[in-house]
Amino acid sequence: MVGKSAGGVEEGGTAAAAAVRRWVEAGGGRLVMDGGLATELEASGADLNDPLWSAKCLLSSPHLIRKVHLDYLEAGANIIITASYQATIQGFESKGFSKEQSEELLTKSVEIACEAREMFLKEHSDRPMQHPILVAASIGSYGAYLADGSEYSGDYGEAGTLQFLKDFHRQRLEVLAEAGPDLIAFETIPNKLEAQAYVELLEECNINIPAWFSFNSKDGVHIVSGDSLIECATIANACSKVGAVGINCTPPRFIHGLILSIRKVTDKPILIYPNSGERYDAEKKEWVESTGVSDGDFVSYVNEWCKDGAVLIGGCCRTTPNTIKAISRSLNQRHSVPHLPVA
Repeated sequence: MVGKSAGGVEEGGTAAAAAVRRWVEAGGGRLVMDGGLATELEASGADLNDPLWSAKCLLSSPHLIRKVHLDYLEAGANIIITASYQATIQGFESKGFSKEQSEELLTKSVEIACEAREMFLKEHSDRPMQHPILVAASIGSYGAYLADGSEYSGDYGEAGTLQFLKDFHRQRLEVLAEAGPDLIAFETIPNKLEAQAYVELLEECNINIPAWFSFNSKDGVHIVSGDSLIECATIANACSKVGAVGINCTPPRFIHGLILSIRKVTDKPILIYPNSGERYDAEKKEWVESTGVSDGDFVSYVNEWCKDGAVLIGGCCRTTPNTIKAISRSLNQRHSVPHLPVA
């Protein structure tokens, strides 16, 4: 299967890192990623108390997803991530949808993001874009589908076999790649085994769209399963289909050391999109307020992350368009790159 890239990326697995570097160079040396999707959907009135989480809005309120994408683009994001993190064929089928309907919903997640991009570009057609605007199709872990907190532990019990994970993710990966994103985002990878499953799937399915691998850590050294981050980054580095490696949904205070660890084993572009630093209560399925950092404190880390080597920077859970606006301003001031004015 050959993926279709909306961004006109040179096809071929060996071109993945080169494609990401070209985008980064076109952005003046740094690209801004978006922030928390579910955070903003809930702020807009969506009820996400459901195993599908933000993917529930693909069924009930796609207009809200489009609005959040647009809000992040207006805030200065160059990369928007689709509402497919917790969207799986198995999850939709459990809600009574057919396999074909489930695949259509996955495709819809990419279409909504692409529509938001087109609306943004049309709205600002009188101003030349200095930076690329990219769509990344999100693939969450098996634990995200389970919605039992195991995406924050990496403990899948008896289901944690390489073949099982490959079988679980295969069709979703193929459908999302065919939908035409610029990137495939493997997010919040909680264990080494799932990273290996993704690598093998990218090869077996002949995915010719650049992918990124993003792990999450709870101690600044290991990923959440206890597996070595260096070992996980080495797996990502060895895959020619992976164009960037990094960290997401991790407290900002850990990022400096994690970037340095990743740099020991790869020269691929590094991406960083931490959460707000708040603690997630897996039993109550909610974030514990007043345990995170302010937007100002969050952005105070950005210069350090850039010095460490990160070139794609954004936010994850509990970050907002205000966070991304502040990151965009900070990076623009740092590099003095002309950019679309931020309101």
